[in-house]
Amino acid sequence: MIKLNSISKVLKGHTVLDNISFEFRKGSIYLLKGHNGSGKTMLLRMLCGLISPTSGTITKDELSYGVIIETPSFMEHETARQNLKFLASIQSKIGMPEIEKTIAMLNLSDVIDKKVKKYSLGMKQRLAFCQAIMEDPDVLLLDEPFNALDDEHLAIIVDMIVSMKKDKIIIVAAHNVDTDKLSIFDQIININNGQITA
Repeated sequence: MIKLNSISKVLKGHTVLDNISFEFRKGSIYLLKGHNGSGKTMLLRMLCGLISPTSGTITKDELSYGVIIETPSFMEHETARQNLKFLASIQSKIGMPEIEKTIAMLNLSDVIDKKVKKYSLGMKQRLAFCQAIMEDPDVLLLDEPFNALDDEHLAIIVDMIVSMKKDKIIIVAAHNVDTDKLSIFDQIININNGQITA
């Protein structure tokens, strides 16, 4: 559980999050929906502890996080294998068998030893999703995770998200998701000018 208690964030005199109260629980997929600049990414950054609220409090269990925030960033001159191996070494929870299993699920096994600078945008997006889920985190925070994906890999990632729902908090931030076609969300949270509007 993650509970936001009247949180606000002010940066350089500008209020980017304004008095937000909400509770996220395991077993649900949430959609943060709003235009660019509405506060979605800032809220994700706050949820995983990258920034702190200016006011208000966050109450949460001891949780691990898998994150895609803004443009996926990798060591471009290294291979996907080297990138993921380095990221896994930070907490030493998993080794190459687990990495390779996740890579295979995302159809990247044949390019795991290819330098990331040679990846297409869609391949980088799948690689970002791989690093977010490979350590089986309690919380997935996914900022625009469907960008640049073809239909095949969109379907794969959507199926994976749904399959992981049971024991995770999953929060997807997006501005152009057609929720009639992509009906996986248990709750849709509309954000505008740093406020939850619905």
